[in-house]
Amino acid sequence: MMRSKIVAAMLLPTVMLIGCGGEQQETQRATSNSANLTGLWRLSFETSQSGLSADAGITYTLVDNGNQINMTACAERQSVTLNRTGSSLRGLPVGEATIRNNDRITATGNLGDSVATKMATSATFDMGTLSISGGDLGNISSSNICVQSDYARILGQATQDRYSATTLLNGQPLTFEISRMGNIAKGSYDVNRDMSEGGVQIFMKSASLKDRVNYSEMNLRNGRLTITEDSTVWIKGNFSAQMPNGQTVSGSFEFEKP
Repeated sequence: MMRSKIVAAMLLPTVMLIGCGGEQQETQRATSNSANLTGLWRLSFETSQSGLSADAGITYTLVDNGNQINMTACAERQSVTLNRTGSSLRGLPVGEATIRNNDRITATGNLGDSVATKMATSATFDMGTLSISGGDLGNISSSNICVQSDYARILGQATQDRYSATTLLNGQPLTFEISRMGNIAKGSYDVNRDMSEGGVQIFMKSASLKDRVNYSEMNLRNGRLTITEDSTVWIKGNFSAQMPNGQTVSGSFEFEKP
């Protein structure tokens, strides 16, 4: 948002450049003037306590049924019913929230402040793609993707960056997480179990994995992950690493940032 005429003046050359054929900056998708609350939502949550600060990006869908709103959370794809009274919405994980309009919801609580904005009017998780294959794992490919993120700092220094995507595997939630001590940015990283020496951790969890690899959750290891794009909207990359049984799996992902 432009907060002063000075900012507007600073932006003017960029605007003129775009108008003359320059590359337009990408922006996160957002709706306006929606008829109701139904849609795909992103919630930005910020908290700060005793030198520790954290930012989280949470996604969920809402289906507007009047005074009762059905919410399906990205994590575990669990559904709950929220209760609406006027502009008040109760049942969100951030506490009681205020409906500003059908495209924006805010909340203020003891832990921090949150702002939720609608990404699309369809209550569908369509935040990218994930493909993994190799060994007993077989082939996993899905565009039924939701993405969440969290970024923590202690005394201003980055401590952990994480992206967590959830899809469905044989009807069960499958979580695919990439974590690193520090920032996850464009570049290549070693894949190891404990994020040591600047590496990344790739974690997978699903009850449906048990039938394939005899694990319901696992950390990949002895591999390499490359982030090919880290932009305002997307984080994209590919990887190759070993499962605990020693078999190699490889894959790629395109995740829309929450």
